[in-house]
Amino acid sequence: MDQYKKYFHKEETGASTGIIFAIYTIGSMVGAIFTGAIVDIGGRRAGMGVGAVILMIGAIVVTAAQTQAYLLGGRFVLGFGIALGTSAAPTYAIELAPPQWRARVTGYYNTFFYSGSILATGVTYATAKNKTSELAWRLPLGLQCIPPLFILLGCFLIPESPRWLCSHGRIDEATQILAKYHGAGDVNHPVVQLELQEFQESISVQKGRAWWDWRQLVHTHSARWRLLMVLLMSYGSQLSGNSVLTYYLPSMYTQLGIVSTDRRLLLTFVNSIVSCAGALAGSATNDWIGRRTKLWVGSILLAGIFSAVTGFSSQFTSKAAAAGAGVALSNAGVAMIFLFGCVYSFIYTPLTATYCAESLDNHTRATGMGIHIIMNNTANFYNTYVTAIALKSIAWKYYLVFVALNLTYGIIWYFIGVETKGRTLEELKEVFEAPWPPKAALKKEKMVRKGDGRLDRVV
Repeated sequence: MDQYKKYFHKEETGASTGIIFAIYTIGSMVGAIFTGAIVDIGGRRAGMGVGAVILMIGAIVVTAAQTQAYLLGGRFVLGFGIALGTSAAPTYAIELAPPQWRARVTGYYNTFFYSGSILATGVTYATAKNKTSELAWRLPLGLQCIPPLFILLGCFLIPESPRWLCSHGRIDEATQILAKYHGAGDVNHPVVQLELQEFQESISVQKGRAWWDWRQLVHTHSARWRLLMVLLMSYGSQLSGNSVLTYYLPSMYTQLGIVSTDRRLLLTFVNSIVSCAGALAGSATNDWIGRRTKLWVGSILLAGIFSAVTGFSSQFTSKAAAAGAGVALSNAGVAMIFLFGCVYSFIYTPLTATYCAESLDNHTRATGMGIHIIMNNTANFYNTYVTAIALKSIAWKYYLVFVALNLTYGIIWYFIGVETKGRTLEELKEVFEAPWPPKAALKKEKMVRKGDGRLDRVV
């Protein structure tokens, strides 16, 4: 936004702009270190509540910022708070949702990102028309206080995770919650009793492990495979080209010959709506399409689409070239950007938090999600800081990096991706303990009712 750039003396790309984006990432990495302690000791709701309070503080600081130092400080606080929230919330959703709804529920959680994105881009488009007032950029920043306020209030209205309650010896409370949400109110429902049995068996095996001992994330064959899946998802989701769209979409439009600020803001708003549609469709199909299939096929599709964006952008290397390329070619490039956002959102938006949380076991889930956030943000630091410099230096040629990366992800997911669809979190223990988890994950199981009425699983 021109008003913001003028107030803080910023350019659209370059190192000075990159550090504004990158400081948020640094704050998130620092916050991720504390997620295990807060979410495991205080509970999943506590993690969301504390994160919400910190987010409101950060939003107030950036809204009132008079200098770059305040702006940087506020964005650091925002990053710190979001680390807590985005670790606690998917952990909570994964642990409370019934197995058959797990991926959809957690997928929709991540899809709500676009409610904020659409609101932010819509408000920014409207306020940008006021060419002289600071309100043009301060109002969108101030509105960041509203969502965390609702989250904070909501934390007092929702039940705690039954898995967390079991791990703290509060079995009766966990039973009541499971009965309400998984057993139609019947504490003796076979599904409720089976889940309780699995919770307690899992917790008894993990008893005595300290939340602060991060060695538990790599100390066994199973733990290493789980962490590998988190690593693949964390870096694959962030280093696929999406962050170029998230942070530098106006610059991408410039590469396609679109220089009007109002038009670029409008296109950014429309792109948020298109991407949201993709995310909703992806969430709705999360429990039908296998995670591994969606990831390897989707990665190859993203490589193809980004190749098209690269090709179109290469035709607008100068004003003369842009004039010769014409509006039709520019519009085709915009269409490819929209398509990339839609396909990316279909694949990664519903799966990133879902897959990471369900790949981790009950005891390491909160700490592991903190590691996921750190991994995410090391990639994002690269995206926000290096991308600003790369776009200024080599422009569209930088896109080729993401074409190559997406092709690589497709190959990796096909050969070593572990399918988690259709299993409870406790069932996945056997999958990850197998000598080759990708193969073990493809074996099918079914439920059988024993003579005493209990449910059991057989291959």
